[in-house]
This record gives sequence, structure tokens and C-alpha cells, in this order.
Amino acid sequence: MDSVSNIHWDWLKDRLNGLVVCLSHSWGGLEQVAANDALDVGSLGFKIRVLCLDETPIYEYLKNRKEVEVIPLTYRPRNFFDLKLRAELADLISQGTNLIHTHQTSLLGSIVPGIWRQPGVALLATRHIMNNHNKRNFFHRAIYARVDALLVISEAVRENVLQTHWLREPHVKVVNLGLDFERFDPAKVDPDQYRAQWGADNDTVVIGLVGRVDPAKGQETFIKAAAGLLKNLRAGEQVKFVMVGDETPPKPDAPPESFLEELKKIVTQFRIEEHVVFAGFSDQIPEVMRAFDICVMPSRQEAFGLVAIEAMAMECPVIISRGGSAQEIVGENEDFGLTVRPDDAFHLQQQLRYLLDNPMERVRMGQRARQHVIANYDRKSRFLKTLKHYEKALRRRQRIRL
Repeated sequence: MDSVSNIHWDWLKDRLNGLVVCLSHSWGGLEQVAANDALDVGSLGFKIRVLCLDETPIYEYLKNRKEVEVIPLTYRPRNFFDLKLRAELADLISQGTNLIHTHQTSLLGSIVPGIWRQPGVALLATRHIMNNHNKRNFFHRAIYARVDALLVISEAVRENVLQTHWLREPHVKVVNLGLDFERFDPAKVDPDQYRAQWGADNDTVVIGLVGRVDPAKGQETFIKAAAGLLKNLRAGEQVKFVMVGDETPPKPDAPPESFLEELKKIVTQFRIEEHVVFAGFSDQIPEVMRAFDICVMPSRQEAFGLVAIEAMAMECPVIISRGGSAQEIVGENEDFGLTVRPDDAFHLQQQLRYLLDNPMERVRMGQRARQHVIANYDRKSRFLKTLKHYEKALRRRQRIRL
């Protein structure tokens, strides 16, 4: 682990003029991390700008914040050799920008050519997802040679990157995602309002899923597991299955019937309407997680389960799909949560049955999970590690210029 105790604050404050790049239309984990990273750095008086697309969720989230300056783009740059983005970067560099941090590695093909003749400008990138392609080629080798540090969100992503890129191990740094434990504190949250909205009393076990309504997030598997479990409830058991999240905007060539409508039809076919709630979007995630008794994350593939650690921070036991960083999250021996095979409704049903049959273990698992998350996924720790990498990159670029 890199030391963060020796950050040279005065040196860094005198020099850091940073630009965080996140050119996405969505508002998911990646965008939230990029926005909050920028706010955390800017809150201490560092000069930070955020380059984002106009009228997108990240723009709306940041546009009135005093900690950062938001620079909206009216066009979506190409991933490779985009001349408009090159001109934009040149203008920002002329205004003093000396560090660029992109949260989308796909944009490096346009960012690197734009700063190739700017040896004093540091460049960092954060990779949030697994790579499924072989990037051990000349083009990517040249692109990543200009990156001062590639930050990744877990050990699993780091291993994946080293297997698929021509990068030296010291070049790839793990900076875990982090939560604000003042906000994610079970003692400060009242879950009763949400449980009442869902029709769940104190004796009802609420099994929840938070995420975009999208086939990749596993809602269909969740519903099938619910149907199987509801057929074999124990005497006196009361269970609600709650899905929180908006539907992913449809693509132009998408079929007329939305995925959400498909899911509702499946619920009707199984005749479990009274047990299943489509709750829609909520930005009150700590309250939602506290209102759950069990949180399920049955995604087909996730590099890292941010939703899982949000639930764990609220002492809610989790069941997450295997793969990606799942084992890091729940522990090698699954002390902090359970895993399930992706797209396997019967296996999910079995794991849910175990937690329903063992309520005391469910509580203990939630308590262990919170301590695990506090120890490993603290937002302040993430912020300090990020700043330390900024300092190292700026010092490196200073030496190169000399």
C-alpha cells in the first residue's frame, strides 16, 4: 500500500491545476466516483475542473458546486484522435492545467495525442471495468506509455489489466472505492418510511436489489429466484422482493417493449405480484439499504460491486454474483457475504433460503460486513491515495521537463 502520510500539501497546493474528465451520459458508479473524487480534492482548496457533457447527470450534479469548475461539452468526442477535444485540452493547458485524470480509459486515444508535446502535463486514468480484449499491441503500448499511473478499483481489475496490457506492475495502482461513513451509518437512518411504502411490516423480510433495470443487472434471475422461494415458504414467513432503480434508456434499435415491461409480465406469469415491488429510482441509498434485510446483486458481470459495499456498510448481508472483485468484497471464506453463480436462479434461491433459515447469522454477517467495509473502503483513504498519486505524477513530470 502506498504511504499517504507524507503528502507535501503546500507543494501540491502551489502546483496542482487538475482536470477530471468524465464524458458519459449515464449516472452510475463510474460517474458518481468521478464526481465525488473531484469534489473531495476541490474541497481542500485545490484547483479542479471537471470536463463533462452538457445536460448530463454529472453536469447537473456538479454545476452549482463551489468546490469545482465545470466545463460542459456540447459534443461527444471520438475515442481516437478527436481534433475538437485536442483543441479543448490545448486551451485548458494554456490556462495552467498541468494534470489530467480521466475516468474513461477509452478516451486515452484522443487525450494522449492532444498532450504528446506537453511533457509537463501529468496524465492519470482510472479503470473501473474489466477488459475483455487483448491490448498487447503497439498502439495501446504507445498510448499507455504516456500515462503516469493507471489507477484501478480492485486487485481483480489490476490482475486483469496486467494480463491484457503491456504495463509494468508498478505502473498499475489499486485505489479502492470508498464510502462516506458519516452518511452510511445505520444509527443515523430510519428505514421505516421505505418499508411502509413497500408494504413490509416488522415481520416481513425484505429482499432487495438496487441497480439500473437492465438485463445485465440480473433482475430476471432475481424474479425467478423469488418465484421459486415463494412456492416453498415456511409457515408464517412473510417476504417482499423490492427492485430499486430506473430503466436504462433504450437504444434507437431497441424493441418496442421495454425490459421493465418484460419483467412485469414475468411477475404476472408467476402470479407473485403481491410480493414484488418495482420501486423506481431513489438517491437515498443508505435509507434503502437499511430498509433491506438482504441485498442481492445478481449481475452477469461486475468489475466491482459498489452497491454491495453500500449495503454492507448499512449492516445488510449481501449475495453477489461470482467473478470480478466478488471474492475481495465478501472475503475468501465468505465471512462478509455470499456469492452465487451468475444467471443461476436456483442457486440464488438456495442462498436466500440459507439466510432466511438463519436469521442470527444474517445479523452477524451484516455486522461483520460493516466492519470489513470500514477497514477497506473508506472514502477519505481513497481521497488521500488519489492525492498522493497526483503528487507523484506532477513530480515525475517536473523531472522530465528539467
